[in-house]
Amino acid sequence: MLRHIPESVVPFEDCGYARVPYQPLTGQEIMLDCLCDAGQPSLDMDGAAVPAPRSLGENRWRFLLPAFEQPCRLRYRFRSEKEASAWYEVDVLRSVTVRSPVEAGMGWLKLLPGVYLSVSAREDGYALRLTTARPEDGAPALQASSSDEEGLGVLPLIHGRRVRLFEAVLGLRADGSVAYYELALQGAQRHVYATGERFDAVDQMGRGSCGQVVEHFTRQGEWTYLPVPAFWTDAGFGLYRATGRSVRMRFESTMRVASAVSPGMTDYLLTGTPAEQLQSYLRLTGEPFLPPEWAFGLWISANGWRCDADVDEQLEKLRQNRCPASVMVLEAWSDESTFYRWSDAWPDPAATVRRIRDAGLHLILWQIPVLKSLCDCPNREAVRRDREEALAQGWVVRHTDGEPYVIPERWFEGSLLPDFTHPAACEWWFSKRDPLLAMGVEGFKTDGGEFLFGSDFSLADGTEGLAAHNLFPMQYLRAYHDWMKRRGVRGLTFSRAGYAGAQSVGVHWAGDQLSTWPELRAQLTAGLSAGLSGVLFWGFDIGGFAGELPDAELYLRATAFACFCPIMQWHAEPRSGQFYATHGAAFNNDRSPWNLADKLGDPALLETACAFARLRETLRPYLWEEAQRCVRDGRPLMAHLCLDFPEDERALACQDEYLLGRRYLVAPVVEPGVQGRRVYLPRGRWKHFFTGETLPGGQEVMLVCPLEQALVFERLEA
Repeated sequence: MLRHIPESVVPFEDCGYARVPYQPLTGQEIMLDCLCDAGQPSLDMDGAAVPAPRSLGENRWRFLLPAFEQPCRLRYRFRSEKEASAWYEVDVLRSVTVRSPVEAGMGWLKLLPGVYLSVSAREDGYALRLTTARPEDGAPALQASSSDEEGLGVLPLIHGRRVRLFEAVLGLRADGSVAYYELALQGAQRHVYATGERFDAVDQMGRGSCGQVVEHFTRQGEWTYLPVPAFWTDAGFGLYRATGRSVRMRFESTMRVASAVSPGMTDYLLTGTPAEQLQSYLRLTGEPFLPPEWAFGLWISANGWRCDADVDEQLEKLRQNRCPASVMVLEAWSDESTFYRWSDAWPDPAATVRRIRDAGLHLILWQIPVLKSLCDCPNREAVRRDREEALAQGWVVRHTDGEPYVIPERWFEGSLLPDFTHPAACEWWFSKRDPLLAMGVEGFKTDGGEFLFGSDFSLADGTEGLAAHNLFPMQYLRAYHDWMKRRGVRGLTFSRAGYAGAQSVGVHWAGDQLSTWPELRAQLTAGLSAGLSGVLFWGFDIGGFAGELPDAELYLRATAFACFCPIMQWHAEPRSGQFYATHGAAFNNDRSPWNLADKLGDPALLETACAFARLRETLRPYLWEEAQRCVRDGRPLMAHLCLDFPEDERALACQDEYLLGRRYLVAPVVEPGVQGRRVYLPRGRWKHFFTGETLPGGQEVMLVCPLEQALVFERLEA
């Protein structure tokens, strides 16, 4: 084995075979790491002296290159006794910081010889684009500056506000062309929102984003399955960089937005209130998808349901406990090989689907976008045929040299990826899944999609390598969305990963978290930031997904939160445990209320959780009405207070409350061992949903919240 992925696999750990730094600059040492299990490797390199490798142990080797003093193109490959790697190329760049333009005109700035920044006014802000030719003079969109202290220029916003284009940092190749672009902005912002579904903080001021789709199992921290290259502020401006390449953002007194340059890349500087900035972003990235009405009931799910007896048991438990539900998700339904054939444990899948439908539930099946490795397939022959056909027809993601891309490690190692930008590949892929729709399946849990590591890819639609990693999840989701629409099925996808435009393809959930209090708090943060990033319909796994079972307090606080959340769902990891297992493979780790009541010996838990499910059913007409309004208005169903109260500093700074639709303010309890919490009520009058007490707004109040209730307040007046 000889392996080198310059970009690394994930940004939060050293994979052992990356290039550091990935984008080298003049004056920087360069580490070229590789894995080689055939003794000491050698390095071929054009135009430079080749250093000797240093062993890092465990078949890891490092070649340390001294700093280059001038920009150049570096071309290298690794060799062992058995094989040679592909050739890798990278431009060593010269970094130039520009704080005052060489020349300025009507709607443009000359940053360097042959490098211009075009600035054009839009109805909702400005469009900024790097160009190599001087643009035609246009409307005077900006006031150019003349000194380093003042920056590149000033753009007017609203209500007398303005934003300064402070500086541009350009990474130049040897021929003078721009490979890297960082724009620094200065405004009067105190709060920064969006950047995607974030688990660390709703307000990203003082933080930032790596801009990359990342799979991180539990405790996501600063990483996210669903980044967006955009932010909004309370200072009348936000920015969306239209590119698939990872956009790194850092928010201090100066706001920095940086990425590799891609064809057509444009910065959209959006103006107005946070709500107006979000609406402008939605217009740029895709019309929001309206889920079917049934999506707003209770969803039930567990990875441990593997046969008819498991399904029938859950349907009977729903009936016995008067627990209304509208969706059943089956994850362990397939042959675990093709993911379009049912396993032999289901003798009559069509009859199974009918029983689920007759019980009033809509069925969603788990999916993964891979042609699985043969070494891990119970149904090896079917997978072998699929792989051979897909390879022969060119329907898989390929390296630029034509070799098929194979997932190098982590989840589904050794698998191929279907190319969802290839129309014939999509037709072939979904022809095998058409029978699922024919028998009454109405949606798919489109899991995964974070599997493209590196940049050396060739996609059928021309998606370039550095953008493919972030765009692949959206291509995957779009393909499923369009297929169901073509087949006349009013269904939906339920997805974890995504990127800009995620609102246009189904609904989303927060991925995998442990059953702990810190993870519950992180889920609340994720829901608020996802909504601020354009994800209109979102949910999480009640009581967590992985690890030890939640205690009754954690589970019921999570249930109360989920009852007043766009998607209400419980779910659980495989019974053998992905994170750790303390009870053995046969232990039932379902997060259903009847299983938890049994395991914890707490019948009150069962009654309270089912009461919340019944309450959810009464909310369905309201949620459906508000969902339609959200799609029309470009507003998340779970809306941070900044969207409705942009003039209220307390609302702008709030990180743990939201409006569910336009009527209900929700303040989840996400701390252990407390009787209640402090709640900020914005202007107006508010009626406690459970007690009926009316409270004036414009104040913070301390309120008790029993486990049987939630802190929810009906808005009586604006």
